[in-house]
Amino acid sequence: MKKCILLSGVLLSLIACGKSEKSINKTEIQNQELLSQTESNTDLNSKPLKKLIFKNLDDIKDSEELNLPLLSKVASNLKIKYSNIKIDETSSINYDDKTAFFVLTTVERNKKSHKAEGYENLGNYFQRKYLFVNREDGCIIAEEFDANLGYYDNESIRFSKSHILKDLVYLNENTPAIAFYTEASASSRIVLYSERKFTLVTLAENEIKKVLYGYPIRMTNGDSNGGNTYQIETLETGLSFGDHKTNGFFDLIITKNFSYEEAFESDSENNLAEETNLKTKKESEKIKFNGREYAFHRDDRHRFLE
Repeated sequence: MKKCILLSGVLLSLIACGKSEKSINKTEIQNQELLSQTESNTDLNSKPLKKLIFKNLDDIKDSEELNLPLLSKVASNLKIKYSNIKIDETSSINYDDKTAFFVLTTVERNKKSHKAEGYENLGNYFQRKYLFVNREDGCIIAEEFDANLGYYDNESIRFSKSHILKDLVYLNENTPAIAFYTEASASSRIVLYSERKFTLVTLAENEIKKVLYGYPIRMTNGDSNGGNTYQIETLETGLSFGDHKTNGFFDLIITKNFSYEEAFESDSENNLAEETNLKTKKESEKIKFNGREYAFHRDDRHRFLE
């Protein structure tokens, strides 16, 4: 069982990482009023400025926008076939009155690699691209591939659709950002690994700025016998902006909820009943904007698993 945990740890190490600050104390987090839906600050239109991004993952509301006529124009401007776009893994949202944002998934079918003995069929290859486009004619304003989210059909790690949050978030009174998350998971009944990563992007001087990239808002790690015996540790977070700004953007406040579940199926031969154990732990963290990004240190330490 421990070997499987080590394997999932190796898988975790393949995911991108950054830099962070040390955890702040619980009292300071509470003072940030994470649970409030709005703050008294206002933007230029005198509307309440929402500081809470989400209290927990169940609160997240995804954007239901997907402008297919505009997507067709985008495909033409990118000079790619519309049929090569994976529609069910493509998302969009309006950024402002003139601009839309897409997370585009394209597929390259039956990609092959050359080997000494011939060709190896690697299956379909899926690529993820971020796009800011003109809402009227689909002209490309800025684009960027995310190499970390490319994958083949037969790989052990898969990536879900990138889900864009319904509402824009504001990094300060005047700067909107688009929030989205993508889940990576292992296609295994034995290795219980998944990770949901959160990203914030803005458009500045016709360039895509990833002010927060790939922060883990949910992680699971553990192993199973393929049945009802397993051990799994889970992290789920809440995100909010604090009142204080660093380098012009609000500090990002993160609450972390760790849980550990261990279950054993019944064994009639040894007179053992089914058993489940549950443990929990809470932590918190503040991430400051360094002038370029919200840099964080990736923390892969287990709180319960050995």
